[in-house]
Order: sequence, then structure tokens, then C-alpha cells
Amino acid sequence: MMYRILIVDDEKDERNVIRFLLKKFDFELEIIEAANGKEAFEELVRSPADILLTDVQMPFVNGIELATKVRERYDDIEIIFFSGHDDFNFVKKALTLRADNYILKPVKPEEFNQTMTEVMRNIRKRKEEQEKREVNQLFIKQHILYRLLNQTPIDILKNEYPFLNFDFLNDYNRMILVHSDTAFLDSLFEEENEYFYEVIKRATLDSKYDVINLNPFQIVLLFKDNLRRPFTYKEAAKQIQQKIQETYGINCVLSVSNHMKNPVQIAQTYNELEGYLKDRFFYSDVFIYPIDTPLTDSKEYKEDEYLLEEIERALQQGDTVELEQKISLIIQKYDKRTNTAQGYLRFLFARLLQLFFQTMPEYSKDSMNRYIELIYSYKHFSDIKQTLLEVQRKVIKGLEEEKNSPKHVIEIVKQYIIENIEKDLGLDMLAEKVYLTPGYLSDKFKQDTGVGINKYIKQVRMNKAEELLSNTNMKVNTISKVIGYKNDSYFIRIFREHLGVSPQKYREMKRR
Repeated sequence: MMYRILIVDDEKDERNVIRFLLKKFDFELEIIEAANGKEAFEELVRSPADILLTDVQMPFVNGIELATKVRERYDDIEIIFFSGHDDFNFVKKALTLRADNYILKPVKPEEFNQTMTEVMRNIRKRKEEQEKREVNQLFIKQHILYRLLNQTPIDILKNEYPFLNFDFLNDYNRMILVHSDTAFLDSLFEEENEYFYEVIKRATLDSKYDVINLNPFQIVLLFKDNLRRPFTYKEAAKQIQQKIQETYGINCVLSVSNHMKNPVQIAQTYNELEGYLKDRFFYSDVFIYPIDTPLTDSKEYKEDEYLLEEIERALQQGDTVELEQKISLIIQKYDKRTNTAQGYLRFLFARLLQLFFQTMPEYSKDSMNRYIELIYSYKHFSDIKQTLLEVQRKVIKGLEEEKNSPKHVIEIVKQYIIENIEKDLGLDMLAEKVYLTPGYLSDKFKQDTGVGINKYIKQVRMNKAEELLSNTNMKVNTISKVIGYKNDSYFIRIFREHLGVSPQKYREMKRR
């Protein structure tokens, strides 16, 4: 990289001497000249320089006045004075302006060489440090975006990085999620494939964007709207998908967001984009989501989405009563209803079957596909309903069996401990909660988890303490009570035994 020097002197011969010496000692610099301070300042405003080498005594604006104005505007510029006036007051004033040196006329070649060598070394060192800071800042910003997309609240991140200005998050207005069923995207990102980034640039008309490598199967493109050259994000996504397919033979699917108003929406938008991709199970030839359909924004569609979420929750919690109620509700809604599009009805009940099969690991994906093919082949809704209820009976039977198994009981106990960590937990109380004898529960818990109940409770409490110490400003005595220790001293001793340092020391270590 070539640096720039501005030589300022009202004597052209003096400027020529400096030019000659720069060439003689092989200083590769772009050289600009000015005959006085006024002309020099105007030149710097037009195009900043790395070095200002100025005479002290000049008409209009002298060297000290020029350096004062320049230092106010360009904090990092290297300043060198040269003058025939060996005046201590000039030297003292020059030092207050952080001048790098003061050279007397006539300029001695060796002194000049030494001074310029030191100045060039300072510039290179400062530029290298600046580049390191910029790289570090970029890494931190990428890390923050990664954690935001993984649902870390902004307040926690601001607490962890108090030195960082988070305003950069306000620049992001759009998001495209690129998903592949193979780890292709991860390797592409690691290789920093220039062609891939060129494809994105062309598709988005050189719009500014950042790429987040989220996991081996997904990358996220975060865009800053280019208002001067607007484009359609779905069309851009289509071009990116086609180029990836043509170049690498990989069928990626892309999910495109609406406009984002603030940073809080980043995590929420990512969840929405992932949600859109659930539909791809039913559309093998569609690669850009969400699919444009009249039902996408309809009240009916939103009601069904809410019902599906409740059904999924009931399945996850093993709540068979709630599950039967919600399935009954959705069947009644569409039974003998003639004004619903058949395509949507098949799509809805195929999604229900997919949710069911997720709870039945003993069934293969091929089995699920066969059932879904049946849904799309039936001519009457009664057949769809019958198939759904048949699978539902199998699911409920499996959930009931799981409920009565010792493993399920252990999961209930573990969940209760996590959700009630602030309480006075003990074996007798937990055994009573699941209607077992303390001895039987103790044996089964250790058999299933490999640790005793008391040790598990302690581990959960220590994990929660670590989280609160790292991510909040909560006082140590408050944390002690939040995780179930009434005695602060006892908590501090247990924590020290667990991690080898006190809670306060742990917090200091995490925030360095």
C-alpha cells in the first residue's frame, strides 16, 4: 500500500530538496505539494494524507496554525516540522501538537532518512493495529449476529460487550435463509468461495449484506436495503438457488423474510423463515418460501396454524386428553364442509400425520410417506378422517405406555427439579410427587441418569448459578436464594468446591 505525503513550503527549491531525498532513500510515497498553509489545508480537505511535512514560517497560514487545524480534523496524521529557525518555542509548540519530529534547515540527509524511517514505521504499525481492531470488531459483530439468531436476548449481549456500539444492528432490514440437506453450505462458507459471493452480489444488485454461517446446513444472508437500486428479494433468492444448483448440483431451499423494523425482530424473523421451510416436505419441486397462496394471510390459515402448534405441544408433553380434544376440533371444523379447497385440506391433514409420526420412532420415513400418499389419493374426506384417527390411536397408545414407564417418571422428576430449583428439594418430596417410594425412585433415577438425585439437584443449581453470574448483574446473595440456597456462605462454599473459584471471581473471569 502506498502512503501519501504533503510537502508544504513557500520555497519551491526546498520542496525539490525533499522530493530528491525521498527518492534517494527509496521512500515509496505519493507526493503532493503546497506553497502555503492555506493551500495545504484545502488540499488535505480534498484528499487526506498520511504525512504532513511543513515549514514553520509561511505566508497566509503558518506551519503551527496549519498543524493545529489539521490535527483537529485528522487525529492520526504524522506531522513533521522543518524550518531554519532554531527556536525552542516552536519546538515546544510542535510537541503539543504531537508532531513526530522537528528538522532544521538545511536538511541533513542522514537525519532526514532517520526521521522518515521512524515515521513510516509508526504509520505501518498504526495501520496494522487498526486492521487488527477492525478484524476483531468484525468477528465480534458476526458472533453477536450468530447468537442473536440462536435466540440470545440483545440485553444479555449488550451486558457482555459494553464497549461495543450496537447501532450496527439497525442497518439490517431483510433476511434470506439458505438451507441444504447436506453440509455443502458449511464447506462453501469455509472455502470463502468467491463465485458464490459474486452470485449473491449480482442477484441483489450489489446490495450490502453480511453472511452468517449458522450451522453445517444453513447460512443466513442479512441485507441492508439498497434504496437507490430496489430489487425483489424473492427474485434474488430464485437466482441464487438456480446458480447453486447449476454450479454445484445442490438443491438448496431459500426462505425470504419481510422487512424488519428493528434488531429485536432478527431472532423472530429467523424462526419464521425456518417455519416456512416446514412446508417443503409437501412441495418437492418448490425451492423459494414462503409459497404465495391466498391462504397464507387468511384468518382461517392462521387459526389452523395455531391449532397445529397446540397439537404439537400436546404431543411433546404427552397430554393425550388435550391431543384428542384438538384433533376432534379440527376434524369437526372441516367435516362435511364443501367450500374448502381440496388441496389445502390434504396439505393440512398431511401435516397432522407428519406431527404424529415424529412421536413414533419405530415407524420409518417410508411408512409416513405411504400414509401421506394415501391422504393425497383419497376421494372422500371420510377416508382422510378414518386414516388420521387410526394413526392417532397408535400414537395415544404409545404415549400412554411411555407415561407409565419408569423412564417417563424420571423425566418428570428432572423437569420438576429444573422448574422449581428455588424450592427446598429432597428425595421424599420428589417421590411423593410421582407416587413412588423414595428408595425405588432413588434407584431408578441413578440407573437412568448415572447420578444420584442430590448430585443432580446440585448440578442443576450450579449450572443456573453460572448462567446468572455470566449474563446478569444479580447480586451473589440474590442468586443464592434464586437457586435454592438460603445460606449465602454455604452457596459460596459449594460453588468454590464445584468450580474452584468463588462466584464473584467467576463473574470477573467471564467478563474479561
